[in-house]
Amino acid sequence: MRYLLPTLLLIALTTSLSAQDPAKSQLGRCGSPTGLDPWLIKYTEQPGDFATRSDDTLYVGLQLHLVGKDNGTGHFPAELLLDAFCRLNQDFAATGIQFYNKNPWHLINSTAWNKHTDIPQGIEMMLTNNVPDALNVYFVSDPAGNCGYNLPYAGIAIAHGCSFEDDHTWAHEVGHALSLPHPFLGWEGKTYNYATPTPETLSYDYTYFHDTVQTGPGPLDTALVERVNKSNCPVAADRICDTEPDYLSYIWDCDDQNKSLVKMKDQDGLDFYADGSLFMSYAADKCQSRFSDDQIAAMRANLLSEKAAWLFTGPPEPQITAAAVPVSPIEGALAPTSGAVLHWAPVPGATGYIVQLSRLSSFVIKQLNEITTDTTFTLGILAPNAQYFWRVRPFNDWSACQDFSGPAKFLSAPVVATDAPDNDGWRCYPSLLRPGQSVVVEVPENWVGQQASVALFDVAGRQVWQSAQMLHSRRFELPPVATGWSPGLYRLVFSTAFGLKTQALTIVGE
Repeated sequence: MRYLLPTLLLIALTTSLSAQDPAKSQLGRCGSPTGLDPWLIKYTEQPGDFATRSDDTLYVGLQLHLVGKDNGTGHFPAELLLDAFCRLNQDFAATGIQFYNKNPWHLINSTAWNKHTDIPQGIEMMLTNNVPDALNVYFVSDPAGNCGYNLPYAGIAIAHGCSFEDDHTWAHEVGHALSLPHPFLGWEGKTYNYATPTPETLSYDYTYFHDTVQTGPGPLDTALVERVNKSNCPVAADRICDTEPDYLSYIWDCDDQNKSLVKMKDQDGLDFYADGSLFMSYAADKCQSRFSDDQIAAMRANLLSEKAAWLFTGPPEPQITAAAVPVSPIEGALAPTSGAVLHWAPVPGATGYIVQLSRLSSFVIKQLNEITTDTTFTLGILAPNAQYFWRVRPFNDWSACQDFSGPAKFLSAPVVATDAPDNDGWRCYPSLLRPGQSVVVEVPENWVGQQASVALFDVAGRQVWQSAQMLHSRRFELPPVATGWSPGLYRLVFSTAFGLKTQALTIVGE
């Protein structure tokens, strides 16, 4: 799995986040004035000079950076990151552009960068950590008071509180990275007033948002204000003619037609309402659903010319279409309080899994929230005589939309139900069984490939069950051995050419 760190990557949910995070209301929508990209000017003047390869899906490589605090906490949780990544690809589905993780997720521990107060700090963060030939995206707690911003020469910063599964901030900022301005270009930082005559031009400051790094004061740029009749659309505002005029540079709500509630008028006195369906507008997330056809063409042309190094040329990994299925322990089975193993069936196409454990079926509070490339996970110490729930979510570099499995539950034993492996590596657990529950056996490495004889004896020494077992791997489950038997004490005897091992078992009633 290419995007995981050498050891298991724990991304703890260090704060309670919800889709109505009040912090979002304190953040500006986008910190990018996005003065017109010189490339976009050339493109809008001569679009026929740029190829769009309309029949191809363009796959864009991302480098994701998860920024936390100095002490290693506060990174954006993996579960929410997958939700946001899924939403990004859904938002771009109609464009023929899709995204994948080109490199491992990069954890950064820096309190100053995680909550930076100005754009120059963000510039420093990106230029220090950027990976070449990929679109670099930084998830931080607070990107200079904005929901997000894009630096044309560096990358994207996005706030945790603006990155939920129903947010479109990531799509908006990627639009900027692929040359798109706001449809209200020039109105950034200004409040439209219907009672005031609409100007012909507007000045705006894009000091930090040139094609190259500039941290000092820069010259103001001038934008023509777009007219309703589109007579100046090729040179006004965003220069994209299939986006309607828009003068609203603050977060605004829409009606059931996705039009602004605020009425505006252009220089000719013609009334209009802004189109909230556009991802590049500042409409509320619930209004947004699309890029326009001309915006799509511009982004694709930008990728094929300016950003070709971001593109993947081979076949993509498969989409994950099946949920994970927990195998054991499930259905209230007893598990040892130390060393219990969660086991689930492999999911086609998955290269990683999020594994969560909780005392609550809602998983609001988690005892475990880890990522693994395996289909098993060994737990540490559990509280005795307690009910636990666990679930698994599969994903890969390209596919993140598959949800968690349904919760499986088990009970931890009233007492420690298994010991640590002996010196040879032998272990058999749980030692406390309910009728119908399987027994897990771990054998030494050199026993693999051997034939074993397994027998069970009751407390009087009578053999009550026997089976031959081919040892194909170090860890396996014996079939349920307690069905129909009376509660009581038993002894399992496991023998091979290398020797004999025994384990006391206790069968309890239902």
